[in-house]
Amino acid sequence: MRRRSPTPVLALLALTALAAAPGRAAGPTLYQHGGRATAQAGAFTARGATPVAVTYNPAAITRLDGLQFEVGFDFTAPRDDYSSRTGDFAADHIITLSPAVYATWHTPEDRYPFAFGLGFNSESWYFMDWEPALFPGRFLNRRQELSLWDAQAVIAYELDERWSVGAGVHYYFGTLGEGRNRVLPVAGQGGFVHSIEVARLAEADIDGLGFDLGFQFDGGTWGWGLVADSGAELEGTGEVKYAPRDVPADPVLQSNLAARFGTGTSRQSFELPWEVRTGFWAAPYPELRLELDVAYQAWSVIDTTVLEVQPNPFSATRREATVRDWHDTVSVRLGLEGDVADHWMVSAGLGWEPSPVPRQTLDPGFPRGDALVYAVGFSYVLPQVSIDVGYSFHDYGSTQATGQEPQNPRVNGSYETRNQVWALSGSWKW
Repeated sequence: MRRRSPTPVLALLALTALAAAPGRAAGPTLYQHGGRATAQAGAFTARGATPVAVTYNPAAITRLDGLQFEVGFDFTAPRDDYSSRTGDFAADHIITLSPAVYATWHTPEDRYPFAFGLGFNSESWYFMDWEPALFPGRFLNRRQELSLWDAQAVIAYELDERWSVGAGVHYYFGTLGEGRNRVLPVAGQGGFVHSIEVARLAEADIDGLGFDLGFQFDGGTWGWGLVADSGAELEGTGEVKYAPRDVPADPVLQSNLAARFGTGTSRQSFELPWEVRTGFWAAPYPELRLELDVAYQAWSVIDTTVLEVQPNPFSATRREATVRDWHDTVSVRLGLEGDVADHWMVSAGLGWEPSPVPRQTLDPGFPRGDALVYAVGFSYVLPQVSIDVGYSFHDYGSTQATGQEPQNPRVNGSYETRNQVWALSGSWKW
């Protein structure tokens, strides 16, 4: 028999967590994992009906019987363009592929009401790499990278037949990179001073810890979920490299460049903001399930980002601070899934993902605006095995921008972004 506990106690705990936690999910991080959840625009907080619940809601793994596994791949194919009277420019069309693995185990229910889970996926796979030769914004930010892996371990407990609570720890690790160009004076033969454009690339291996707390109510034909995530402070060290461009055949100039622009060290940091998200699902009839999720992301924790490089020919000091002043956001996601035939299920979703980046501090590294997300997918389900395929299209529209061309400060431009996400996953239980 499953243990029972007074539900008012859990309700009070849930309200306390909701009041105390802010958020994470839009911006450069990923919130869609697994084929089934991707096909529903990420609306999976309340149900978590597959082992991907490890990352969506740790409390939901108590609904997964026995030993279960899920493996898959997520693909992203973004397209970013910048247009102004200077010309039209495109960022490198980088297709990313990130694997994901999850495992859950529920102890024998007649003895223990515990469940355990492990997960490994990508928290962020963000690359913005503009054409280095002619792009006019290269003197602000030419290359931005935030690639993060998330190794997760969770534990959940059934308070009674309907309520469960879960908690998890996340270890994030990956790479933070930033690249920009400067035109600097460098002496050559006969004391002649050349104006040389130098490209700098600073990268750092970063890591950090985060925690989350989840609640779930399962009423059979409807349910509710809540997750509060602590975010994480990420920091680390790495290399900085300098690459002078279009250098004349002047041996004195080349010697001075080699002495001044060697490899150095960098230190960088980034913060994953706190998050709280809640979801409600209902089944109007057994073959149809709907879920509505709302996520609050406290991106305002990112007011300034700091890069420390040594040596730093770009500045009089080795520390460079960039004002961000990002805004908190509220995302809304709606998903549905329906049984259409024996073993077959179709899914669809619609989402609104606002950008945390204000127009005043927008730069080529983080140029994306608000996004509408359209998602579809299907699943083939057997008693022990499920194959899930999801696709979502992120339409960021056009974002007007000023001050993107330091050499032509009066020129206004616009960024236009769209992103396609595919997800394929398979799950099975023993």
